[in-house]
Formats: sequence, structure tokens, C-alpha cells
Amino acid sequence: MFTITAEVDDDTLFVVRPHWMHLVRPTLALFGTVAVTGFLAALTSPDAASGWIRSAVLLAGLAVLARWSIAPWLSWLGTLYAVAADRLTVRTGTLTREIRVVPFARVEDVLVEHESFVDRVLGAGTVVLVPVGDREQLELPGLPHAVRLQSELLVLVERAAAGRKKYPAPPDPEPL
Repeated sequence: MFTITAEVDDDTLFVVRPHWMHLVRPTLALFGTVAVTGFLAALTSPDAASGWIRSAVLLAGLAVLARWSIAPWLSWLGTLYAVAADRLTVRTGTLTREIRVVPFARVEDVLVEHESFVDRVLGAGTVVLVPVGDREQLELPGLPHAVRLQSELLVLVERAAAGRKKYPAPPDPEPL
């Protein structure tokens, strides 16, 4: 369910990317843009005077592809959530990389929010990490297997809290 990739640390338990449902619209945009651009380019006459029209249509199609298909794919590829025993690392960005590390010792609770019925059917949801104190919540939108991920994170958060309070630690999570 969760995958481990080579681009994370050795102590990483598992890695999660956003749900594949975020790629449906970019894929539909890809096919629709190619179809419409091809149709409009085929409508232009082949003479030299309308060559600039065909070039403009192709350039507009390329711009639409870049904005509505390629950019969301790159955003999806550049987003990675790596869970270690003591922290969550959020990596975002393709051209520029932003890395945020959240120690589980600073997390009080883990919540799951389902945005729609489709999210519930697909098992996707927004995982919210509630920090200790008055800090800002960290929302991880559109994650697959959100409820299972919540339970895994709660075990790790409870273990970190037990380390803080000198209580006995809960048992290890099941291997993935």
C-alpha cells in the first residue's frame, strides 16, 4: 500500500505520495487539449498565408498543456511524505525543493478529513497533524489510505508522547 523509494533516508518506515485521483484532471486535459489542438490545426488551410494561424493554434495548445497537464503532474511527482519512527518529512517542489520536518514529539493528535463522498470511496483524505500548544496545524491533502495512515501515525505520535512523559511506549506498528 505504502511504498519505500530510494530517495529517502535509511530510517524511513514508509513513503506516501498524494492519491492518484489528483492526476485524473491533468490526464483528461492532456487528451482533450491534444484532440482540440489537432482538430483546430487541421482546419487551417495548408497555404503559406495561414501558416501563422496554425503556429498560433499549436503554441496555444502547448501553453494549455503546460498549465493544465504538465504542471500538475510535476507537482504530484514533487510531493513526497516520508514517515520515520520519530518524524514526518514533507518534501514539495520540482524545480525548487521545500523540506519540512515535523517531529512526532511536537504532535498532539492526528485527524482525517474526507472532502467528498468520492474521497471516502477511494480511501483518500486530508491528514491533519495537530501540534502541541498554539502552533499552526499541518494539513497533508489528498493522501491515499488516509484512515490507515492516521492509525499508523497515531501509534508513532503516542510513542513520542510516551518518550516525553516517561510512560511505557505502545507496541510497534504492523509492518507495511
